[in-house]
Amino acid sequence: MSGGTLQTIFSLYELSMAIGKSLNYRDNCDHFMKVFLSRKMLKAGWIVQLHNNRLRLRYAIPGPYRPKEEVDMDFIHGLLNENKPVCVSVNKRVKDICPVPVSGGFIIVFPITNDSILSVHSPRNEPWSSVELRQLDPIIRKFGVSLKASADYEEQKLLTKRLERNNNDLNDYAHIVSHDLKSPLRNIHSLVQWIEEDLDSDEPKKAATHMPYIYSSLEKMDSLISGILRYSNLRELQESLVKTDLNKLIDEVKSMLLVPLGVQIVIHEMPQVRADRLRMSQVFQNLMDNALTALKRSGDCLEVGYKDLGSHYEFYVKDNGPGIAKAHQEKVFQVFQKLDADSTKSGIGLAIVSRIVEDHGGQIRLESREGEGAAFYFTHPK
Repeated sequence: MSGGTLQTIFSLYELSMAIGKSLNYRDNCDHFMKVFLSRKMLKAGWIVQLHNNRLRLRYAIPGPYRPKEEVDMDFIHGLLNENKPVCVSVNKRVKDICPVPVSGGFIIVFPITNDSILSVHSPRNEPWSSVELRQLDPIIRKFGVSLKASADYEEQKLLTKRLERNNNDLNDYAHIVSHDLKSPLRNIHSLVQWIEEDLDSDEPKKAATHMPYIYSSLEKMDSLISGILRYSNLRELQESLVKTDLNKLIDEVKSMLLVPLGVQIVIHEMPQVRADRLRMSQVFQNLMDNALTALKRSGDCLEVGYKDLGSHYEFYVKDNGPGIAKAHQEKVFQVFQKLDADSTKSGIGLAIVSRIVEDHGGQIRLESREGEGAAFYFTHPK
């Protein structure tokens, strides 16, 4: 057996052993792709998935890279229909479908599932041989099976998390009925008794003084019930995702906010994202409105912006207000938890924000110190 044959066998064995090292999708990709790129002296690799006739970038190395907005879908369909590895020289048409910058050499495309392909960029001047492609094909398909398992595992984790959230919601609703709604009802009951006593004592003017408190309790009940309905009616996103210009969306949100005199709002240039436009509007409206509520002094500032983190964006809404006490930070995203004593608020806003962000595949967090302002960060996939 020649040295070259032994080297090939060892290389294929090493690739095979790099498959399925983690149930986490990205970690699974990292383990395999780093070995693949190193052993084959490749420049870059990426995985794309066809979904609803759109190309979704699932992974790229090295990163970060941005997926192309418009690609030749016929070319992608042709590669999937081939159902076998192909080696194509880098030309303009090929460059247009690559989510990474490539120049010269060849792109080798492997189908890994019926809707996903793995591509790598080889800087070599000669194409890969059909023998080399056939040798790698079963290993790459095995890698595709492991990625499907990773995707199924992560989807199961997401479904479990949603189930836990729904169970927590039910507990919250039970708490609302048993406590939060009973409180204004008890107030109304007491006030009605006082009114009866005042009327029996022929003191109608004194009885009338209780009426504003009854209206206030009724408004609180209405706010709580409306909050429950808004939160429980948050629909699954599914087909409602559209290309959304966040610059226009935030301008619309800003026009609806009551900005205290002397408070500045700084909004940086924002990207376009695929999102449920109405829900994304709710996210920024709630976060910006909460921040403005905390800003009282002339010269206070609210800042909105983002960072590009490769596979996703991280948005932020910051203020230089009084901040949020550490004791309150862990529960700010829970249903009916309020950051202040304002009785006109239901405490539902940040819970809605958290749910919308998670339904878009992102996460939200709070960073704050008392006296140093607050910053809400949330991620959104590209």
